[in-house]
Amino acid sequence: MTDVVFHYGVADKFDYAIRLLRKVVRGGFRVRVALTPGEQAAFSARLWAMVPTGFLAHCDDQAPASLKRRSSVLLGTSAMNDEAGLAVLLNLTDDMPEDPQRYQKILEVITTDPTDRQLGRSRKRAYDSAQCPVVMHDAGAVQAAGAA
Repeated sequence: MTDVVFHYGVADKFDYAIRLLRKVVRGGFRVRVALTPGEQAAFSARLWAMVPTGFLAHCDDQAPASLKRRSSVLLGTSAMNDEAGLAVLLNLTDDMPEDPQRYQKILEVITTDPTDRQLGRSRKRAYDSAQCPVVMHDAGAVQAAGAA
C-alpha cells in the first residue's frame, strides 16, 4: 500500500522540496522527482547551487543508465517508475501519478498559492478514491514556529 504525505502551507515549493529530499535521501531512499518540463531545469539548477556539503547526487531521465543507477535523485517530467530501487516519488506537478501503487511513498508539496491549494485538494480526493492512506502535514505552521 502506498502512503501519501501532503506537506501544505509551504512558502517556496523548491526550497521545501530540497529540504525534504535531503531528509529522504539521508534515510537511504532513492527518489523520483516529478516536475513540469519548464521546472525541471530550474530545480536542477537549485540542486547544483547548494553548498557542497549539502549536494544531492541527481540526474534526469536522459542520463545514461549507469548514472541513473548511481544517483539518489532522478528528475523527470512524469511519475513513471521504471528504475529499480525508486521507492519514493516527490510529486511537484499538478497531476496525480497514473499508477501511485508503484511507490512505497508519495510526497506532495503544496504552496499557499490558491490555485496550487485547489489542485492539491483535487489530488487528495483522487488519492482517497484510490484508497491510498493520506497524511496531512501543515508545513506552514512548522515554518512559522521556526521563525518565531
